[in-house]
Amino acid sequence: MNRACLEQGASYLLQDAADIESILRELERQNSAMTMRLLCGGESVATRLVAVALAHDIFIHTGGADGGGALYMPGELLCFDGALDGAGVRFVTSVAPNSMRSWRTALAAALPSCVAYYPHRKFIQMGVQPVEACVVRAKRRDGNDFVLDVHDLSTRGIGLRSSYVSLQALPVGTVLPGAVLDFRSSGRLLVDLRVVFSRSVQGADGVINHFGCYYVDLDQARQSLGGLLSA
Repeated sequence: MNRACLEQGASYLLQDAADIESILRELERQNSAMTMRLLCGGESVATRLVAVALAHDIFIHTGGADGGGALYMPGELLCFDGALDGAGVRFVTSVAPNSMRSWRTALAAALPSCVAYYPHRKFIQMGVQPVEACVVRAKRRDGNDFVLDVHDLSTRGIGLRSSYVSLQALPVGTVLPGAVLDFRSSGRLLVDLRVVFSRSVQGADGVINHFGCYYVDLDQARQSLGGLLSA
């Protein structure tokens, strides 16, 4: 039943613990509006994720400003829906037995084992194409590293492509921390990237895999790239 709830629509199922942590922490950082409801049905309640406590395998959410979330019992399954950069996220987890007593309306829920990521139907076209060949050197949190060619970039995101890095190697939702943007003669920049789109294109020389990425910290990226690109 959990899997059926998550696989509705065109989604990517993230199961790597590091990717799940990244999604939860970004929901917290962006103070993203979310809804939650009992998995078995019922009315949705507005909530926001306010803290991630890895040491206790829980996250803390507001549970609704009216305290409606307090009606849920420990162990009951909840379905959470939210959004990051316009892409949807959904996960199912259970109400944790220990709530945050210092916050009257705050509740605790167990960390989810997987997160469904619903990407944009169309990835926003980037701003400019690099004048000279540029690459990104990136490493997943699990240690696997990649080198991809840059074919579009702007102060919001970057378009990458490769003939040998598979779509399965970089699923949508994957975070690439500390990716190095090598602009050759213009220098290098260090940014965190999140894959938000991917597709394969058949060309004359074979299949080319395309990956659209947004910068995890948009303000930092704009400051770093401001001298090289126009927004």
